[in-house]
Amino acid sequence: MAKGARKGGRVRDKWRDKQWVIVNKPSGFEPQMPINYIPVTDSNQIKGRTIENTLHDMMKGNPDQSMDQHQIKIFVEINSVNDGVASTIFKGHEYAKEFLRSLVRRGSSMITFIHDYTTIDGHTFRVAMVAFTLRRVNSSKKHQIRLIAQKILAERIPQMTVDQFIQEITANKGEDISRETNSKLGANVLEEAKKITAMRHLGIKKTKLISTAESRAVNEAKMIEAPASPPAPAPQQ
Repeated sequence: MAKGARKGGRVRDKWRDKQWVIVNKPSGFEPQMPINYIPVTDSNQIKGRTIENTLHDMMKGNPDQSMDQHQIKIFVEINSVNDGVASTIFKGHEYAKEFLRSLVRRGSSMITFIHDYTTIDGHTFRVAMVAFTLRRVNSSKKHQIRLIAQKILAERIPQMTVDQFIQEITANKGEDISRETNSKLGANVLEEAKKITAMRHLGIKKTKLISTAESRAVNEAKMIEAPASPPAPAPQQ
């Protein structure tokens, strides 16, 4: 028998045993339609899987696509599967590395700002903003721009639902402003930052879902139900 040959019958084709699951867009993206078809061995075990798409993929079917959306990655998480159809939640977004590198210019300044914000329905996101000026600026002006970002984001995000938050960070104002900003929230900060110095680009480069009201309630319930640890024995004398 040749080396590596196997005894017995036919080798089982595992690919034929896989099921195909339709993955739908999360709420906040219109129109509602499938975005992925993924093969799975057991549809009951894919809850929690994160899938990456581009903003262009998420906006298919939407006639208002006036910006280059291939440069932004969108992350969704499967939260339930029913009859071969998976529903998802929005996990965050991020600039593509190539796009972020293309924004860097010699002789300009890069300003970053990161903070956590909670929507009105209890979704906490880590929001990262990035700004590029036309010319180098000193630390005082950088600080002023960060204060502007903090003020606007802290005022607006807590008044939004998660669906409104998604629409604000993934939709523009209808004109081609892809090189200046990537979102309505970014446009609001950009408008005020231009009063400090000339800006080449300002946008929300990344968001990440930290927690939801449901996940926090579950964690709190587990902490309450967890038995208290026994007291440490007194040292012997």
